Amino acid sequence: MDFKKQWRRSFTTLFLLLTFLLNSFPTTAQDIPPTQELSLGSSIFVFRVKSSQKRFVSRVSQKPIRSKIQRVATSQKIRKQYNKLTKVVARQERIKPIKPAAAAADVVRKTPEQTAVILAGAGKYYLNENDIDKAVDYFRQANSLDPKNQDIILALSDTLVAKGGSLLENDEAEKAEAYYQEALKSNDRNSAGYAGLGAVYDALEANDKAVANYEKALTLDSELTEVYAPLGILYYQQGEIAKADDFLTKALADNKDDAEAQYFLGLVRYKQNRFPDALAALNASIKADENSAGTHFSLGDTYIKLNRPAEAIAAYKKATELNPKYAEAWFSLGAAYFNQENYADAVTAYQQVVKLQNTNGEAHANLGDAYRLLNRMGEAEGEYRLALYFVKNDAELYSNFGYVLGAQRKWKNAIDALNSAVTLSPDVIDYTNLGWANYNSAQQDFGGKREADARAKLQEAKNALQKAIALNPNFAPAYLNLGITLTDLGEYQASVDTLKRAVELRKNWIFAINELGIAYRKQNDYGNAIQQFEKAVAIDDKFDLAYYNLGEAQYRNKNIKEARKAQEKLRKLNPNLANTLNIIILGMKKS
Repeated sequence: MDFKKQWRRSFTTLFLLLTFLLNSFPTTAQDIPPTQELSLGSSIFVFRVKSSQKRFVSRVSQKPIRSKIQRVATSQKIRKQYNKLTKVVARQERIKPIKPAAAAADVVRKTPEQTAVILAGAGKYYLNENDIDKAVDYFRQANSLDPKNQDIILALSDTLVAKGGSLLENDEAEKAEAYYQEALKSNDRNSAGYAGLGAVYDALEANDKAVANYEKALTLDSELTEVYAPLGILYYQQGEIAKADDFLTKALADNKDDAEAQYFLGLVRYKQNRFPDALAALNASIKADENSAGTHFSLGDTYIKLNRPAEAIAAYKKATELNPKYAEAWFSLGAAYFNQENYADAVTAYQQVVKLQNTNGEAHANLGDAYRLLNRMGEAEGEYRLALYFVKNDAELYSNFGYVLGAQRKWKNAIDALNSAVTLSPDVIDYTNLGWANYNSAQQDFGGKREADARAKLQEAKNALQKAIALNPNFAPAYLNLGITLTDLGEYQASVDTLKRAVELRKNWIFAINELGIAYRKQNDYGNAIQQFEKAVAIDDKFDLAYYNLGEAQYRNKNIKEARKAQEKLRKLNPNLANTLNIIILGMKKS
């Protein structure tokens, strides 16, 4: 009687999650036998193992966003320093303010040059009143009447710069550009005008123009050190790390409490793989401004690089507290939890990501991974389905999807998913997993008394596994899966030869040793079968399935005393399985 098939049809598949690292395959992998039968057969699914779960690109490798507040502060600091360095206020004292009514009366019968001075005085009056628009109008009129008056030229240029700054600070960069251009047309040595244009182009993300204008400002006025920080930031965003380092270091030499400069210096140090220095800069930034979510996020990334995951998690959590809509921080928090095998908290974090970005395929995929490792296969299936809608041509995603489908005994769908994985990545792992799905689909067909369908699936499994071995003759899981498939096809000697190779590749692999024993048992070679089962339990004396096989083989070999020893050991390890063995033995006695 074929007890393997008899019991396969009578009992539910068990899922045993036992992990082994493969040293024989260049891609680090782990294999899981989730289809362990009471009839003592096993089939292996292979996962690729990554060093960490973080497919999403870190913000430190992207262009960090400067806020409006940061841009405004930079613009104000540059203008303030310019005014101080060039003594703008003292220079403008040469133009005496005149009330507009008095100016209108005073221009009667004056030369153009005299009228220009009077109108400039009205412009100065309005400038003192902080009415920049009227000040600009009067200075323009004055300049048109006497285009050679240097005091008027400088006053007009400086006032146009002030107007450009107010527009820039009000998020009207395009309008600000026109005023800065006019300021430079009036005085092409106005370093604040070039700095203002730099800020405009920075806001418009025209980085090359921004850099050129900031550089021009420094060329004209090397003491305009407030330009160092925005110029260093731009160089960082352009990937010119050495220049970014130079300018940010100079900026911090003048003001070590500049939170933004410290933040970007931290990003520079991160890019330079100087992670302790990055940590110091980011902590200095937080000391100056503890409410920057982006800085806490980058601090978390740096702690990850320093292999300090608990502190990374704390930093990511702080980022999400400061900005609950910070999807990248939630994502990295999920990855950090996942990599610490805290899958429940990883689920919570990834749920926030997909809530904020429901089209984020990577987040759906990672959430699926976390659900899978919590054995929440239905939820994992749902997330993988969503991930596949957004992430195309990802063989690993199809492979994981196939696994969770198989875990729910949806073998037809699992085969479809794993065929997609093979199409995208026809490598040894994907062919091995395709064989796994076909093998287990065959077991389902056997259970439904669809013998022809089952044998067809076994043949498909055999074909896939032979392709896997052709791709890598040293891949042990492929030999194991092929061996058990050959056993079920009745090709017992081929099964023995194949499983011997699996054991050669992985000396103490109890699953392969157990299956080799089953293959010998199918040939009624009880001596060799017993030898393999004894070897398996010697390696792992808690391997209940091998004790089951050992007891059954000993009984068939008329070694009743040894059979009872195995049965007693099994009773301590797995009473239910021991009862099953007892039923089998009783059945043999009756026959």
